[in-house]
Amino acid sequence: MASWLLKAFVQRSIAALPNPHYWNELLQERVTHTLELTDGRFDCSLSNCRNHLEQFRRYGSTARGNFSAFELGTGWFAVVPIGLFLSGAREVWTWDIAPLLKLNRLKLTIVRFLELDRRQRLQDHLPVVPERVAALREVMTLFECPRRLEPVQLLERIGIHYRVGNASRSGLAPEAVDLIISDVVLEFFSPAELYEILREFRRIAAPSAVMSHSIDLSDQYASFDASITKFNFLRYSDTLWGRLNNPIIPLSRLRISDYRRAFSDSRFQIVDESSVRGDLAELTRTPVAAQFRDYLVDDLLVLFTRLAAVRA
Repeated sequence: MASWLLKAFVQRSIAALPNPHYWNELLQERVTHTLELTDGRFDCSLSNCRNHLEQFRRYGSTARGNFSAFELGTGWFAVVPIGLFLSGAREVWTWDIAPLLKLNRLKLTIVRFLELDRRQRLQDHLPVVPERVAALREVMTLFECPRRLEPVQLLERIGIHYRVGNASRSGLAPEAVDLIISDVVLEFFSPAELYEILREFRRIAAPSAVMSHSIDLSDQYASFDASITKFNFLRYSDTLWGRLNNPIIPLSRLRISDYRRAFSDSRFQIVDESSVRGDLAELTRTPVAAQFRDYLVDDLLVLFTRLAAVRA
C-alpha cells in the first residue's frame, strides 16, 4: 500500500472517532511532530501577514492604524492576527472551525515576536507600530498571573477576538470589516460552503474593503508521498475521491477558474492574481477524471494562487 493511501486510511479512521479534531491534534503533536513553530513556519506566517497588508495598502483606502480585519482560519499559531495587531489594526476577528489555539502555543508565538523585536528585526517583517509591541509585552506578563487566563481572554486584551464555529454566520455588523484574509483555507470548502462564506464576506465587507486569500490547489498528499504528483487527485471520480479524501479537512479539488467564478458571482472583483503552475509533463502523464476534462490546461496547471479582490 502506497504511503499516501496509508495516510488516507489513518485520517478516515480518526474521523470516525468522537471529537476527531482532538485525536488529529494528538497524532500531529505526539507522532508526526508537525505542530512545532519552526523558523520556517513562523517566517511563512509573517510573510503571509505582510502580503495581506501590502494588498490592503495597494487596493484599500482606509488609513493605516484605523482598520478592522477578519481572518478565516486561525490555525495552531495565531501569528497572522498578532501581526495585524502589531501593524495597527484596531480590531481583528479570527475564526476557526475547531478550538486549535492552546495557551502554550500562544505563549510561544508571543515569545517569537518579542524575540524578533529584541533583535531589532521585527520591522524587517512588518510595519510595526512601536506602542503595540509594548502592549504585547504586557500580555506576556499575564502568563505569570496566579489566575490562569485562557487564550481567548489574553487575545481580547489586544483587540483580537478569537471565535470557533461557522464563520459564515459571524454575527458581525454589515460593512464592519476593512480587510478579509485567509491562508490555505478556502481549498477545504465545498462549492456550496465557498459561496456561503463569500456571501458573508460580501455582507461584512466595508465599501472600500480588500480581500486577500492564498489558496493551495494541489494534492496535499503529495507533500507526504514523493511517489505521486501534486496533480494526482485529479485522476479520481468524485465518488472514489470521497473515499480517499481526508474527512476532517476535505480538499474540494476546485480549480482556479472555479474560484474566479465564485468571487465574481459573489460580487467581488479580483484585482490581483499571482499563481504558481506545475509541470505540464506531469499533468500530461495524469489521466484526469471526467469532471476535469472540460477545464483548460492552464486551469489544471495552477497549484497555488494568491487572490486580492475588492467589492465589485
